[in-house]
Amino acid sequence: MAIFKTLSFLVLLCFEIHGTAGVDFTFSFDEFVKSQSFDKSVALFGDSKLVNDSSSIQLTDSVNRTEGRVFYKKPINLFQGKERNSVIFSTYFSFSMPNEIGDVLAFVMVPSTLDLSLFGKKDYSSSALGFLLEYAKNETVVAFEFDISKRGNRARVLIGRPESAKIRNLSFVGDLMMDDGGILSCMIDYEASSKRMRVRFRKRGSIKMFDPFFSFSVDLEKLWKGGEVMVGLSSANGNSSKPHFLHSWSFEIWHLDPIWVQPAPLGPNEGLKPDVSTEMEEGRENSECIWRMVGALVLAAVCGAIGAMSAMYLWTICSVRRSMAVVPEECAVSIVVVAVKDGKK
Repeated sequence: MAIFKTLSFLVLLCFEIHGTAGVDFTFSFDEFVKSQSFDKSVALFGDSKLVNDSSSIQLTDSVNRTEGRVFYKKPINLFQGKERNSVIFSTYFSFSMPNEIGDVLAFVMVPSTLDLSLFGKKDYSSSALGFLLEYAKNETVVAFEFDISKRGNRARVLIGRPESAKIRNLSFVGDLMMDDGGILSCMIDYEASSKRMRVRFRKRGSIKMFDPFFSFSVDLEKLWKGGEVMVGLSSANGNSSKPHFLHSWSFEIWHLDPIWVQPAPLGPNEGLKPDVSTEMEEGRENSECIWRMVGALVLAAVCGAIGAMSAMYLWTICSVRRSMAVVPEECAVSIVVVAVKDGKK
């Protein structure tokens, strides 16, 4: 019974350690279908529209110089509670667009106080960030767009107020060219402890996890002072006449217990780098590494405990069996005859 109690304790310990990562907020769309929940949660602007026969959102039209945007309507509080340094969020979306010059897609974060209806206006630019430069000049935003074409993979990052912020140009390596009808996945994650945002990609059907990627430094809590934000995706096709599609989208915020958080100082060169292809290995599997270490320690502890408990159990069984076995022994009985004669022995 003691053995089973010990094993139960170890199993509960595993769940307790895994439970140190608690989900604070999440939304997920594996596909897009017209419904009340969709209308309440998702806002479409510009040329974007829902395509029911494919369960996708068509972001741009089949003519050149069109633009479309998708926003999650509900404000999101990225930093809740006192342990704000333990916050992590990630967003994942799958999309398809041609490999022609001018096709761009952007991830956008804006304060919840901004009137989203402004994003329905045309800015007639070839950038997915053009509407921010036009209609959100004095707002604090975090956004970046990327284009994947035969001329290479490039990204543009905008942090701060579009009116005064400098857009940084980045590049990243890897073959991400999409065939006709091909789908590409993008995963973006942010760690408050390291104040670093990473962008990774994966081709459909590929076993290679989210490579290549680019990353940049940003302190989101400092930018918005703990306020609520809105998240969205923006797309523009420039001189291309083929539409872009969004097939799925999810977003999640969780936090790690402070005991597992190990802040990584950025040093004096904090900020964006002109070419992040050289930092492919830097901080690449930061959060994943923590969980691998925790998992390995827990697995080793459980295996060691099971082995020890099994040995003790077998030893106990053997001892019990041995004590129950009766081995007859020969007993020598000495009979002393005492004769008394004449008072003498």
